[in-house]
Amino acid sequence: MTRHSELDALPCPLVITDQEGGIVFINECAITSFELTSPHEIEHIEQLFPVPTRIFLQTHLWPMLRANGVIKEMYVKINLADGITLPILLNAQSGHFDEQSCYQWVMLPAAERASFEQELLKARQQLQEYAQEANSNRHLLQTVLDGAEDIAILAVSEHGLVIFANKGAETLFEQQFNNLKDQPIHTLLNPVTPCAELDAWYKTMLSTDIPFSMVNNACVFDTKIHQKHTKSIDIHIQIRKIETEFSTNNIQFIVLISNISQRKEYETLQNNFITTITHELKTPLTSILGGLNILKSGKVGYLSKKSRYLINIALDNGNRLKDLIDKIIDFSEIESISPPISMQSVFLQSLLEKSIEKQKDYANKKQITLLMEGPTENIPIYLDPVRFLKVMATLISNAIKFSTSNTTVKVVFFVENKYVLLRVEDQGIGVSPDFIPYLFAPFRQQDSKTDRRYEGTGLSLAVSKGLIEAMGGEISFLPTQKSGSIFQIKLAISFRSQK
Repeated sequence: MTRHSELDALPCPLVITDQEGGIVFINECAITSFELTSPHEIEHIEQLFPVPTRIFLQTHLWPMLRANGVIKEMYVKINLADGITLPILLNAQSGHFDEQSCYQWVMLPAAERASFEQELLKARQQLQEYAQEANSNRHLLQTVLDGAEDIAILAVSEHGLVIFANKGAETLFEQQFNNLKDQPIHTLLNPVTPCAELDAWYKTMLSTDIPFSMVNNACVFDTKIHQKHTKSIDIHIQIRKIETEFSTNNIQFIVLISNISQRKEYETLQNNFITTITHELKTPLTSILGGLNILKSGKVGYLSKKSRYLINIALDNGNRLKDLIDKIIDFSEIESISPPISMQSVFLQSLLEKSIEKQKDYANKKQITLLMEGPTENIPIYLDPVRFLKVMATLISNAIKFSTSNTTVKVVFFVENKYVLLRVEDQGIGVSPDFIPYLFAPFRQQDSKTDRRYEGTGLSLAVSKGLIEAMGGEISFLPTQKSGSIFQIKLAISFRSQK
């Protein structure tokens, strides 16, 4: 008798016969329950029953089974070892086994019926509880989603079709759910200007050559899109991929969209206000500094030693204020995404030499050595030389400021693939690991106390980052095991003609 693991795994006794009652298969549960020590010797199903049951089988059960193809819940007895009989609940039906017509006999011991019914009742109750809980959770989730009216939430299929949209999405897109459903997501997110992040997502999502597993798990960016009845709005988009094993109803992406038009408007007003105020401050300050320089030159008359001392203090502080105003102007221009950049192809070495030369007096004053290390051949790069010198002045002066006397500040550069990597390395106090994520954030300083040792506005690195990125480069901080700091700039080598 060939074994069938799936039938042997059943928790109830099962016997399969041909249409004449010949034994075809007996599962393990039947062998164990009915104490069948030699199941292979049983050739006909009637051998399992005592004489009264055999008679009942011949006169009632076989005619019923052959006529109707089924027997439901008949109490009979079956033989056990040593002449003992066991009451069972018999169910039988016609079917197929190994591609042959057969009868399937399920023989459940009557004593186990109550426990089976109890387990069945318990399972039904649990199923009802799960259904109620699922319905409650669904209602709660729907309430939360519809309550988030300021955030549009879309559930999107693998092929980019909208499957679900909350009330916030209806408001944002000015359409009812029935119109949003099954609409391609790219027709809703129609950017005013090309959006690289959105285009990349569309490309990977809709491509038949890229497996779904290769699509990014998360995508976050800002863009501006067309609305149905208004001109355009600024939005913040978060796209999250749902892993296949957790996906239901063919939902593969959740798209969260916030209308940030008002925030953008406030930012523009704020930047315009800052720009106006700083320019208004700079105009009279320029006149003040000009007057102080004329006084210092002695062109308007002799100055006493004390007068020159006071004028020098005023000039120093006036220049500090001018530098702060310049940084605020630079930062506001970067924040407005329109820093005035004049790109040209130049040689890197000459710019670095200028940067170091401008900082020599400051370095000598602190007894710090400035060094430049790199290849001797000229390396062409494409950038705004004035803006680049401003960034280098920030990095080198910061390295000097935070270094102790009799140490070295190095400007190191080298070529890697099609890029130049430029590093400013110092042996100073370094950066706390907790502060590294905020290094390039505006108005953030490692020591923010009013009596801090090192002066500064917390704007220089933020401005430097904005300028380098506006020139198509990258700036970063490299952790080091030793004391000191390393700031790195990555720039593309230029293949344009030199100016």
